Amino acid sequence: MIFSKMTFIEYLPDELWLKIFSYVPCLDLFHSFSGLNQRIEAILHSKRLKLKLKNDLIYEKSKVFFKELPEHIDSLSIYYYHQNIDISPLKNLCSLHLSHATDKQIEDIKSHYFKYLKQLDIVVCSINNQLGDIIFSDKQLNYLTTCWLPNLDCYFKDYKSYQPCLTLQSLRLNYCHRNTLLNLLYYLPNLTSFESALVSLPSSDQSISFPSIKHSNLICLKISLRVDVSLFDLDSILLHMPYLEQLYLTIDRSNILQKDFDLVELTNIIQNRTPNMKKYDIKINLLSTNLKITHNDWKKTIFLYALKNMHLAETTIAA
Repeated sequence: MIFSKMTFIEYLPDELWLKIFSYVPCLDLFHSFSGLNQRIEAILHSKRLKLKLKNDLIYEKSKVFFKELPEHIDSLSIYYYHQNIDISPLKNLCSLHLSHATDKQIEDIKSHYFKYLKQLDIVVCSINNQLGDIIFSDKQLNYLTTCWLPNLDCYFKDYKSYQPCLTLQSLRLNYCHRNTLLNLLYYLPNLTSFESALVSLPSSDQSISFPSIKHSNLICLKISLRVDVSLFDLDSILLHMPYLEQLYLTIDRSNILQKDFDLVELTNIIQNRTPNMKKYDIKINLLSTNLKITHNDWKKTIFLYALKNMHLAETTIAA
């Protein structure tokens, strides 16, 4: 005779409960399981929360976490503008994404409330905020490895004392000019990835010179050439990145002239300045430019690649 014993779901070990809970959105999780019993409550309170606020309705439902469990929130993403979302109680944040940051939120970040922050995205904010202090001052975030900011051009115009940031490895800017990028290479020695749209230099900054920087860690560069940015600017930038392995280049603007762009010249610049290149992706939107690239231009470019005997993992030139 086979005897069976009734098993209850409460007998599951904590590890299985945590695995089950990992598949449930945190809002549904706490609304459904909170208050069942002491053990489930303890498991819930041991879980780190990742909140994504996309509208007022989700924020209203999430207020209980801000009020009752702020120390358990280690990731917060706010994808819309809301003037009154107070992030200062979230002392254990490791990741913060702000699509439209308020002045109060920027001040909270600068005040070092979030000393464990590793990833910070500030996509849009007031131009009056000096965001460079987050990275290049004595109040810099000590664990920050990944950052997305709107722009840092004005920050480096102050010519004040800057402190290198040794932790940052990946930086994205909405746009910057060449001099800002060279400053970043100087003060971010461990940067491995950089992304930005490249804009033309102000006339007052054209004559500024920089020391001969050879950045030894930057291996991935993603840039988009915008208004009045010439191939000379690209050449002068790549000169400082001899160990670059991946290049993603987009040329998509309406006023570029034929005399300002030569596909063969671009090919030579990339090959001469980046001997360690393993992958590049060049996108040229001919529909939005005045460029006319002939079949012979493509043939010359492919021939130059063959002469250099480049073993590329992936090559894309899109028109």
